[in-house]
Amino acid sequence: MTLEVDEEECLGCGACESACPAGAITQGAGFPVAYEVDPLLCNDCDACLAVCPVEGLVADPEWAVCHGRGCPLSSRRYAGWECSEGQVRCETCGSMFWRAPGGEWACSGCPRPGDDSTRRAACPKVRRAERLRTVDPGPLDLRRPGQPTLATSAVTSLSRGSPAR
Repeated sequence: MTLEVDEEECLGCGACESACPAGAITQGAGFPVAYEVDPLLCNDCDACLAVCPVEGLVADPEWAVCHGRGCPLSSRRYAGWECSEGQVRCETCGSMFWRAPGGEWACSGCPRPGDDSTRRAACPKVRRAERLRTVDPGPLDLRRPGQPTLATSAVTSLSRGSPAR
């Protein structure tokens, strides 16, 4: 489950930031707890939990678990598919990139050429971020400046295999 910082427990040591392979934990502007978890980048690997000297990170039940309940990729229909897990998102709509077995990486939300299907599966984390953004456009910008998109070197790392977990 995506994590959030427990402000009463966190020491601000930064061990979680160093341990996060996805770069989902960053130093923020808050005090005394200066760390934030980006729920769209968190791939639920729990590496940060293993190094936290206190219980400074807790599950955020409002967010879906990557490849877990609520994620379309956990269904038999998408068996063998891979997800960019936030490391690369669509420049147009902000969705994650998915890859079918043996296929190319493509946006999970935008229509594909020749695909007349109106039924499309989507990442539940992206859907939640869109809902939150309609209420408060600031905290979860799906198309953040500097965020890797299809046109960046992140696709090179994706072409070598699935994102690090």
